[in-house]
Amino acid sequence: MSLLEIGDLDVRYGRRHVLRSVSLSIAPGEAVGVIGETGSGKSTLARSVLGLVRPSAGRIVIDGTDIVGLSARQWRELRRRGVVQYVFQDPLRSLDPDLTVFESVAEPLRIRGASEINDKVHHTLARVRLEPALSDRLPAELSGGQRQRVAVARALITAPRLVLLDEPVSALDSANRVQILELLKELRDSGTALLFISHDLGSVAGVADRIAVLYQGEIVEDRPAAEVVNEPAHAYTRLLVGSAPTLRSAAAGRAARAALRDLVNLEGAPA
Repeated sequence: MSLLEIGDLDVRYGRRHVLRSVSLSIAPGEAVGVIGETGSGKSTLARSVLGLVRPSAGRIVIDGTDIVGLSARQWRELRRRGVVQYVFQDPLRSLDPDLTVFESVAEPLRIRGASEINDKVHHTLARVRLEPALSDRLPAELSGGQRQRVAVARALITAPRLVLLDEPVSALDSANRVQILELLKELRDSGTALLFISHDLGSVAGVADRIAVLYQGEIVEDRPAAEVVNEPAHAYTRLLVGSAPTLRSAAAGRAARAALRDLVNLEGAPA
């Protein structure tokens, strides 16, 4: 049984059709990447899974519960179960500036009335490789990479089965990006399911078991990560592969330019 099952999802903003018949599934312990450019519908997909956007049609089933149409009370109960947690793109904006690292990570446990909070917080901070000495610092006193680790720790503290990450490394420098990606690999290997949404194929390719490519609101391919990188089927995917610094080669660059011509021809073709 899938932990997350998205079926024929449509989302419209007024007359604008943002997502078109999007279907995607994630099994327990599986890491799935969703790749697409700005405006492709990535963030709308994430917000739909979190119940922040009401779809025009389709279903979103999380751990056996179709969340489309849930009441506020039902949504609160689902959140209390802690099946899904979310890591934002910008941790400085998502973390309370007045809470220390310890307080931020402990807050989800306090809301649930959990016991042994101190031990759980220290264990989780160690899991994301944050030194105990940082526990009393405020977000503004941390580096970008440290803040993102706090955000990941806050998401993990309730032991969710699925973590949704929306551009988790795009705001980081190269050194911190590598560290966070290594952390995500460890989470995947420990059995935590991941939905990794990004515009950067190079970042996603090293973490995801499977990659879905979102282009103009539609998934144009959804295959094992190695196949998407080494044998991209769609012109847009070939363009992404050729444009990714960590994947790019001279041959890939030539293929990317050919893919760009294919895209121009495809978009200019009559419907």
